[in-house]
Parts: sequence; structure tokens; C-alpha cells
Amino acid sequence: MALQEKQEIAAEAAAATNGSQGYVRLAPVFPRRLRDHWLEGHAAEVAELALDLGRALGLSSPALLELELAARLHDVGKRAMPESILSKPGPLSEVEWSVMRRHPEWGSGMLADVPGLEDVADAVHAHHERWDGSGYPLGIEGEHIPLASRIVAVCGAFSAMTTDRPYRSARSAVDALCELQRGAGSQFDPAIVGAFIASAESAAA
Repeated sequence: MALQEKQEIAAEAAAATNGSQGYVRLAPVFPRRLRDHWLEGHAAEVAELALDLGRALGLSSPALLELELAARLHDVGKRAMPESILSKPGPLSEVEWSVMRRHPEWGSGMLADVPGLEDVADAVHAHHERWDGSGYPLGIEGEHIPLASRIVAVCGAFSAMTTDRPYRSARSAVDALCELQRGAGSQFDPAIVGAFIASAESAAA
């Protein structure tokens, strides 16, 4: 897939997230289940945070496009889950967690159907890996985890923590940043966490 095509896809995805119906032009490229997912607020927020962080890290334009697509689609595999799990107001059971942990694999499989987005599929597959190797589904660690996955992991965690969920209220941005710091070196790439916190502090100044 050419760079221009990826730019067009990213632009349409951004327009869709902002309420435009322009995303229907993606019909020949993406299944409907992917296009609809772009409309979700969490995916849009993670993409915005990831792009800001990617620019701060000095990523190239092609790398930023891959990152944006991975961020917008990182949870698309949850489309295959029962609503009873996604919206459950209490803790998940062991069986439910085993289903939840399949979503990176399912999302990667959906993206693998799209020629030219292999790197995006890989990033989606690995966005729940942990820096110390204790994540899922592959159990890879450190820089073996794709950079886009490491960025999405930090931005996704921040967005999730600062958003109301069925089972808990949103945490403050300060609390979320402290939690990211606590997870640096175990759950998260410490360099990515440091850059994210520096970017957040700069934006708040």
C-alpha cells in the first residue's frame, strides 16, 4: 500500500471520528467492522495522544501514519466479544478474562486481511505486551515489542484510566500519570513513559 493511500486512510479515519460520514469511501479497503470502530471516542483519544507523543519522539511521517492507524484500531478485536463482557459493571471472571485477552489476536487477524497494513496488524497484536515480558498474547519483552505497540500501550492506559468505565469512575490526570510512572520498566517502556509525562507537563505549563 502506497504512502499516499495510507495518508488518505488516516485522514478518512480522523474525519470519521469527528462525526463525518466521509469514512464510507473506505468501503473497498476495510470491512465495515473496522470502519465503525473508528467512531469510538477511546480510539480517537488514543490516536491523538499517540500522534502527539510520536511527534515528540521525532518519528518520521510514514511511522506516524502507521502509529495513527494502530492507535485508532488497537481495540478493534473487541468487536468479536459479547457485549456482556465489554459492558460488565463488575470484575470479569477467569473465563471472561480469557476471552478478553483474545482481542489483540482477533484485531490483528482483521487487519491482516488488508494488504499493506502488516506493520499495523503487528502493532495491534502486541499492544498488550509488557516491557518485562509478562504481557499477552506473545509474551515478548523490551524492544522486541513494536515501537507503535509500546506507544499505544502508554496512551491507551492513560485514556482508559481518565475515562469513566462501567466498573469504576475516571481517575484524575495526575493520578494516571503517577500510575504510568509506577508501571515504567515493568508494564511500560520507561523511555516512552518519560516522554509522555514530559509532553503532558509541557502541555499543562
